[in-house]
Amino acid sequence: MWREKSFFKLISLSVFSLFLTAGVGIIYAQKPILTDEFDSFLVTKQTKIGEVIGKIELIFPNPKKITWSLIPPVPGADPRHYLKEGQLDATKIVEIDPNTGELRLKAHPTQYPTHYYAQVRATNEDGFMDEVLIIIALEEKPKKENALDIFTQRIETGPIRFWATKSVDPQKIKHAAKVANALLSKDRKGPGLISKYLRQKNVAMTIFKTFEERNTAISFYMYIDSLGYQTQDLEDEEIIPDYFRLGGPRNLRRDASVEEITHLIHRGGIMEAYPGVQKRLEIATQKAIKRNFYRPQDGLPADSYPDEYLAGGLYIYYGVRSHRSYNGLPLTPENLKKIDPELYDIISFLFPSREEFFKEMGWTKNK
Repeated sequence: MWREKSFFKLISLSVFSLFLTAGVGIIYAQKPILTDEFDSFLVTKQTKIGEVIGKIELIFPNPKKITWSLIPPVPGADPRHYLKEGQLDATKIVEIDPNTGELRLKAHPTQYPTHYYAQVRATNEDGFMDEVLIIIALEEKPKKENALDIFTQRIETGPIRFWATKSVDPQKIKHAAKVANALLSKDRKGPGLISKYLRQKNVAMTIFKTFEERNTAISFYMYIDSLGYQTQDLEDEEIIPDYFRLGGPRNLRRDASVEEITHLIHRGGIMEAYPGVQKRLEIATQKAIKRNFYRPQDGLPADSYPDEYLAGGLYIYYGVRSHRSYNGLPLTPENLKKIDPELYDIISFLFPSREEFFKEMGWTKNK
């Protein structure tokens, strides 16, 4: 039995999801909340019919009776668009216990290796939420010694490893590594505490060509904990080198490399290097939620709220959210200092200024 959970999908601290309405405040809703990403489970030729292969769990505890069901995959039906044309239907080979959320094999896959897709729905009297289910069918269980074989391109920048598959553009790997080096420049010139803990935790950014390719890294996710690494995922198509340099233009897809690397630095180094700063960030996040400046999406674990708030603030700090506004104020670096001076102070303490970041990246206004 195997279930994939990404490094930052750390679960369950809060009670119910928060829905915010301007001028009203916090309303507690008790519909079931599932991950906004996906759950993956392994099936091999050795898996027996009727065997429990895993269990779907709520992100937050819910006191009301939950009914579980499986829905065949419909292309584009999920918010992250993991469901696409031509995918095999997981409801043909697995079933879910309507009372417990346990998944059982009801028929062997017709081919190996392959992926089957479906949606899991959790329903109670207040509503429902769906998440994507992926069943990964292999002839046999992967071996630990092959866990890192998928990453054929490997580079290091200071305390962070970058592991990428063969199909990833080498220039995008170099760009991501350069981003990490730039984000850590203030720490590097200062006490170096963040870098110290990043090294101790053996952090690595794993880069895949696509979401589908990420699903082939089964042995890596099965054994990553025992191998002693902490990782964060990124995809080739999410790395848009010109996005920050050009100020986040609307006609260009958002670059996710800064966000994901920030998450890695945050969880892998900042939290232990500066526990007092982490506490301040948690308080600032809750205050931002209460005044409707920050709204966590459904399916995000409560202990990840500060991660997302910090990364989102860094985007404003680096000047790529100015086309958005809050209470009539464009989200510029200067206005962030007015809207949330605590977040501004935290970011300016941890990370280089926009000018310093651009300099580290080798960018100028004309280049």
